[in-house]
Amino acid sequence: MKFAGLYEFTEAGLDAFQRAFNGELEEDAIDLSNPAIAKKIAGTTAFVVSDWSSSSEMAAAILGSTGSVNVTTLLNQGGLWGWLSFVCRDVVYPKQKDGRRKLGEFWRWYPSEPGDYQKGQRHLIRMPVLLKASFGDDAEHLLMGNPSTPGELREQLTSQQDMFHASFQKVARLLYMEPDKLKLRRGAGGKKGGSPRRLAQVRKQLDVTWDLFALSPAQLLEKLPKEFDRFRPKPTECDAI
Repeated sequence: MKFAGLYEFTEAGLDAFQRAFNGELEEDAIDLSNPAIAKKIAGTTAFVVSDWSSSSEMAAAILGSTGSVNVTTLLNQGGLWGWLSFVCRDVVYPKQKDGRRKLGEFWRWYPSEPGDYQKGQRHLIRMPVLLKASFGDDAEHLLMGNPSTPGELREQLTSQQDMFHASFQKVARLLYMEPDKLKLRRGAGGKKGGSPRRLAQVRKQLDVTWDLFALSPAQLLEKLPKEFDRFRPKPTECDAI
């Protein structure tokens, strides 16, 4: 599907979208060309829904259509994320064998209030766009998976708002991504020592003593305990930080 730009659902559109995903309304009954349902966001450019292989590709496509509109402004427009959830539904919320969509919990597809981080970080479209816009390539470890499957790393490494920091995410990428390859290091999805789950816990412990927001990625890497040695990048891999 191709659109002239990015659109946002009106209140009536959001209501129809919610009812459609709840099975109370046929999806085909939502007329996207009706301005009472959806309106183009002025300044945005052409948007094409594709069969993206990763959340990173999806986020890049959406960001490429923001045109002259500030991304921060768009992040606060719930109608946009509802519209994107609907038009991207076959990629992000595909139908299962029984014909029903793979939706998961409510906040994975319905936009929460912008200030509600815990709910907002679960959205399968808004969160990847926020991560890509904020961290660029340093968000790749969080966005490698299929758009419909956020993966263990994203769940563990974005669950706390304090994790939303460039140094922390750069360290996570260095720890868990193979250099120059779009794949995770062996064992990065586990629960043992040095895992993303442990990194989330250790971050809390370090935060008691250090102002982590003031540390560079290199300084933060140095403070990680020995359990992270099996993932710790080689000096040559850290040259760019």
